[in-house]
Amino acid sequence: MAHQNNAAAAGVRHIDMENIMKNKLLLPLITAMTLAAASTAAMAGAGQSDFRGNAAPAQAAVDQVVVITDATRHVNVTGGSTVRFVVGDRSFNWSFQNGSAHVLPFDLQQIAPQGLLTHGVTAYVSDNPLYHNN
Repeated sequence: MAHQNNAAAAGVRHIDMENIMKNKLLLPLITAMTLAAASTAAMAGAGQSDFRGNAAPAQAAVDQVVVITDATRHVNVTGGSTVRFVVGDRSFNWSFQNGSAHVLPFDLQQIAPQGLLTHGVTAYVSDNPLYHNN
């Protein structure tokens, strides 16, 4: 008690070590939570595109050709294949992942060149039996 009175008399503040330790732990905790949230968001956005596959060059050999008309509402493709999608006089190629990633159905407009499709076309990607474990 005498020590606190002497410190107060000298104009020195009493330092609460418990609050200092809480504050020292708070910043790393907030930083870790922010990084975890950013990482999850990045994986959600980029990850799904990666699971769908990648654009293939126009001259790439293809396993399947799919003609899309105004009446087309969905397409079925097999994972691990390269598909040429033909819309009128334009086309694009896409190499789908092997399918073992269990790609959810998605709108083909998400991977088609901008403006190519005038309506929604759902792509269903089935697992490639070549990649199944027996």
